[in-house]
Amino acid sequence: MVKATPERVIAIALAETGYLEKKSNSQLDDKTGNAGNANYTKYARDLDALTDFYNGRKQSAAWCDVFCDWVMYTAFGREAAQKLLCQPDKSLGAGCIYSANYYKAKGQFHTSNPKPGDQIFFWNSSKTDVAHTGIVYKVDSLYVYTIEGNTSSQSGVVANGGGVFKKSYAINYNRIYGYGRPDYDNVYYDDTVVIVIPEAVQETTTSKGEFTMNMRTLKKGCKGEDVKALQILLIGNGCSCGACGADGSFGAATEVAVKEYQKKKILQVDGHVGPVTWSKLLGVS
Repeated sequence: MVKATPERVIAIALAETGYLEKKSNSQLDDKTGNAGNANYTKYARDLDALTDFYNGRKQSAAWCDVFCDWVMYTAFGREAAQKLLCQPDKSLGAGCIYSANYYKAKGQFHTSNPKPGDQIFFWNSSKTDVAHTGIVYKVDSLYVYTIEGNTSSQSGVVANGGGVFKKSYAINYNRIYGYGRPDYDNVYYDDTVVIVIPEAVQETTTSKGEFTMNMRTLKKGCKGEDVKALQILLIGNGCSCGACGADGSFGAATEVAVKEYQKKKILQVDGHVGPVTWSKLLGVS
């Protein structure tokens, strides 16, 4: 078990930048395919599959808070995510005000001094309700920088904007309601459990019930969901894959990230992701 970190949350959230909601329950894993305004997303699909994460199904509903919860779940698994979000089973946490109130109930809500990894909440335009949320990825003396789901690239608070985008706000912006602060220092997760997209893995079961995972060797020019899984792992280890992030395409920036990771782990620095590099990335060696 290892301690949860805001860096892991931020890496996963940043990798989702550019995702667009869908017009129907189709192509949910494609960043831009089937784009529309019907609030269908992979984020709601995955949390709905847990059956009682929320108080009911959230597919086709407004999803800014669902995005934040999905990032936590993807980073740390269900149990740790719920602790970090201060949410119980069958929670109302897909709603912004309820989500903020869960933090308040645990004494983990702040109205100033944001930190990377916080969940930021925004007032609506009339300041009568909490209407939007996102994840803080950087803070300086003047601005707070966020990754938000169901927004747009337009400046200011945009609820129901239809995509995942990076935003920034003046630190004293009057529509900031406050910040939920996950207790990263006291929540641990099992880092040996790695969720890998099925197409990226072939499992061979042995007579003892053990299994091996045979990953294809990846190098510059490869494309696919296994490349995207690789990029998420690299970003989570502090190796940037460039402006495109985890886009499933192994280009020059990903090759640089692989070499950086290999150098840090004292592996052969060749930019190819074979059995040795995969094992290190997946924490099995």
